[in-house]
Amino acid sequence: MELYQLRTFLTVAEEGHLTRAAEKLFTSQPAVSGQIRALEDELGMKLFERSSRGMQLTQAGKALCEQARRVVNAARDFKHSADGLRGAVSGELVLGLNNRPEILRLMEVLQELTLRHADLRYELVNGSSGVIIQGLEEGSISIGFFEGQCESPKITHHELDTIELCLAAPAEWAEELSTPDWKALESKPWIFVSPMCSYFRTIQHICREQGLQIAPRFRVNEELTVLNLVAEGLGVTLLAKRQIELHQFEGRVVPLPHFRAVVPLSLGYLTERANDPAIMAVRDTVLDVWGKPMGTNAPLVPPSRRGAQTTTSTTNSSNLRRQ
Repeated sequence: MELYQLRTFLTVAEEGHLTRAAEKLFTSQPAVSGQIRALEDELGMKLFERSSRGMQLTQAGKALCEQARRVVNAARDFKHSADGLRGAVSGELVLGLNNRPEILRLMEVLQELTLRHADLRYELVNGSSGVIIQGLEEGSISIGFFEGQCESPKITHHELDTIELCLAAPAEWAEELSTPDWKALESKPWIFVSPMCSYFRTIQHICREQGLQIAPRFRVNEELTVLNLVAEGLGVTLLAKRQIELHQFEGRVVPLPHFRAVVPLSLGYLTERANDPAIMAVRDTVLDVWGKPMGTNAPLVPPSRRGAQTTTSTTNSSNLRRQ
C-alpha cells in the first residue's frame, strides 16, 4: 500500500463524504473512490459503509484509523529527520494558495526559494481560505496562505497584510445604489462564493447585522467568473476591492458605499511542524519577501466562527442600516 492511500483513507474518514474529501485533497471524486477501493482490495476488507448520506467507517475501519494516522505521521517525521541529518533542505511541500499570485507575491517568493533552496519541490494547490485551514490542520497542506481569522490552536500563523473588502455591483446600478439603502440591496440578485470561503461568512455576518433575507441566484467558487457575472449585470457580491483593479473591471464593476471592512491575509502551518526545515525555509522566505520579522505574529481577535468576522470596519455604523 502507498502512503497517499492512507492519507486518502484518513481524509474520507474525517469528512464522511467523497466529494468533500476530494476537495480537501485537491483531486477528483473518482480518484478518491478508486484509492479507497484499491486499499480495501489490498486489505481484503471493507473500510467504509457507503450510503446516500456518505461514507461511514466500518468497525474494521475504525480499528485501523488511528494506526493509519500513526503511520502517516511517522513517515513525515522520518523524512524530517533525514533532512536534518543531511544538513540540507529538500523534499516536496504542498503550498496552499487562496488568492491570485500578484496578491500573495507568489512569484517573488518562489524565485527567492529557488535561489536559497534548489532541492525543494512544491505542489501548488488552490482553494478557499476555509479549505486551506482545514488542509493545514489535517496535514494535506504543508504551509499555506489564507484570509480571515484562524481559531485552530494547532496552527501557527503570521499576518502578512490586510485585504479590503467591499460590496460590488454592476456599474449601471451605481446611481441607484449610491446611498446605503439595504432595502434596495436586499431586492437585488446576489452572487455567493463557496461556504468554505471567509467572504461567504462575512456575507452571513452582514445579513445577521442588517436583518437581511437574501438568497443567492448564483454560487461560484472562482473570482474571475464572479466578476464577469457582476459586470454583466447579473448580481451583487462581496469581494476584495483590489480584485476589481487586478482583473481590469474598473468602469464595469463598482464598489458600493454600504460596507467596507478588512480581513487579515496570513501564512500558516501546523505548530508541531514549526521546526521542519522545509517549513522553516518557506516561512522565512515569505516573511522576508513581505518584510515581516519573525517576531511579528499578529494578535487576532477570536471570531465567533472561522472567518466570520472582519477585523476593521471602515464604514460608519450609522450607515449600516436597513432603511
